[in-house]
Amino acid sequence: MPTQSNSKKTNVLIAITISTITMLVNTNAYTADAVAINAFNDTNHVHSGDAITVTSFALPSSYSNNPNFNYSAWGDTGSWYTFMNHDVTDVTVSVLGDTNLAPGITVWATGGSEFDGGTTAFGFETSTAGFFLTPASFNATGVIGNTGTLWMADGAGGNTIETLGYAVSGPTHLNSTAATGWGENIVTGAHDVSLTNTFENGVTGNTTANSVSLSFNNLASGWYTVYVGGTDHSLVGGDFNLVVSAVPETETWAMLLAGLGLVGWRLKKQQKELNVATA
Repeated sequence: MPTQSNSKKTNVLIAITISTITMLVNTNAYTADAVAINAFNDTNHVHSGDAITVTSFALPSSYSNNPNFNYSAWGDTGSWYTFMNHDVTDVTVSVLGDTNLAPGITVWATGGSEFDGGTTAFGFETSTAGFFLTPASFNATGVIGNTGTLWMADGAGGNTIETLGYAVSGPTHLNSTAATGWGENIVTGAHDVSLTNTFENGVTGNTTANSVSLSFNNLASGWYTVYVGGTDHSLVGGDFNLVVSAVPETETWAMLLAGLGLVGWRLKKQQKELNVATA
């Protein structure tokens, strides 16, 4: 008799668990904070003329190119950031890595609210690489709503409205050539993947062996999310510097030239002081 009673209790618990899971999957109920948001050096608020920065470390294939994940992003090991753009202006998001890092970035828009971190295993999406639930593995290059993005999508597991663009400095991986974790294409270079002009009027960018950048024309006021990671599994990973700049290009070059001039002046001054000291 006790065995029968325990069996009935077990069946009831299983039924309740299944019912709860079904409810979570079929409604908009979710628990946020699946990923941790990292901080910029001083602030994550950007006004016209501002630039915010942060330096961190990235594993070699946390963004793409890890064969264990069928080349998809390893969300638990990459770096997540958010920033609030206060003025409608051109904004550039750039990453410079050291010689041991080939970086990749994606930028998403969340509109009036900061990214809530998404929901672990929302909808029980599973990577083709095996039992990797989001965001341990996720789709970093697809549009919101594609497989591997529901954990962070508005109306599903998060509050992300639109993928704006991505940039990859490492190898290309086409799903048609070798199945990626979420059926996405990961292509070397900078790419505009936005479906509307709600948040910007065009996305351009550049990539080199150790750097990537995305520039957004007339980026709307609101919150944005950035994911940074490595894109070349053959490297060892390394430090990177992330910069979000709302400084017009002409002013950026003026600041750069002024900075170079100041460095030159200091070197000449040091050399003159050295000559006096040794005379």
